[in-house]
Amino acid sequence: MKKFLGTFVFMLFLLMSIAIVFDLSEKLNDFIDQGAPWSEIIGVYYVNFFIFFGVQFSYMLNFISVIWFTSKMASNTEIVPILSAGVGFNRFLRPYVFSSIILVIWAILMYNFVLPASNKLRLEFEEKYYRAKTSKANQHIQISNNEIVYYFSYDGQSKDITNMTYEKWLGDSLEYVLTAGYAEGDSLTNNWKLMNYEIRYFGEFNDKIIKRAKTDTTLSFGFEDLIFRSNVIEAMNNAELDVFIKEQEARGSDSIPEFLIEKHKRWASPFAIIILTLIGVAVSSKKTRGGLGLNLAIGLIICVLYIFSMQMTTVAAINVGFTPVIAVWLPNIIFAIIALFLLKIAPK
Repeated sequence: MKKFLGTFVFMLFLLMSIAIVFDLSEKLNDFIDQGAPWSEIIGVYYVNFFIFFGVQFSYMLNFISVIWFTSKMASNTEIVPILSAGVGFNRFLRPYVFSSIILVIWAILMYNFVLPASNKLRLEFEEKYYRAKTSKANQHIQISNNEIVYYFSYDGQSKDITNMTYEKWLGDSLEYVLTAGYAEGDSLTNNWKLMNYEIRYFGEFNDKIIKRAKTDTTLSFGFEDLIFRSNVIEAMNNAELDVFIKEQEARGSDSIPEFLIEKHKRWASPFAIIILTLIGVAVSSKKTRGGLGLNLAIGLIICVLYIFSMQMTTVAAINVGFTPVIAVWLPNIIFAIIALFLLKIAPK
């Protein structure tokens, strides 16, 4: 267990330090241009960057750690004497299982209690000092059961919306339609500045049309309701995420599977640690001519296959209608079967 957890912590700090160096080299000019102080770059952004990616890839870091120190034990001929002395393979496996359970509990706590607050600080920093300019086109959003908004495009550089249409329904009847050639919204309130504005009220016998070149008004929705960045859900705790999903379901959002995947992934990803630990032991406990390098190569291939399977099921859930909970847990189920098979044929 000391080897297991010690190697995991070492790998975590080593690989995350490398990731921070590469990320800083890419973003440093943007940070300087936006006037980001070093105290916030290091103390806010990169501390939370470390937490986010360290937790996100904990199963992979754990897997590499298991491959690393188990292969070294095998190459030093430490495992063969253990088994030859009458220690059963299951007994040899026990510290791995206990250590991986500790990491699973740690990962669940991090995913569900620490990571949302950490992500909020990281995203706020990005919003202030480094945010990629987002553009959207041909968006259709159902604000509520009787409110629908369309817009042609959003320009992340100028932060304005073109050709926005807002429909207000009363039962099965259209009450009025508001259109604007350009719209600028406040990110904190429901206040809007509309240009080339027209509103048409539908009457039983006559319609009423109001046109203005420019107007300031308050609507039932805000700018953030139309220009939504999906990574915002990373900063929500479980209660907030459940409320948000219900709100989006009421609005008829097309992104519900994506939100549900984020919710279920917070529980499914930690259990990948146990599964990949068992695979790592089975693969690296035998002494091979290729030694550590060959075992690491095999381990990386398995990691790539696991990540690829997660991406495939995620895409299927978002685009094809695959059930999100099954999409998230299916890679774990498949690789759990592979782990049991590899353990069965492992040298004992």
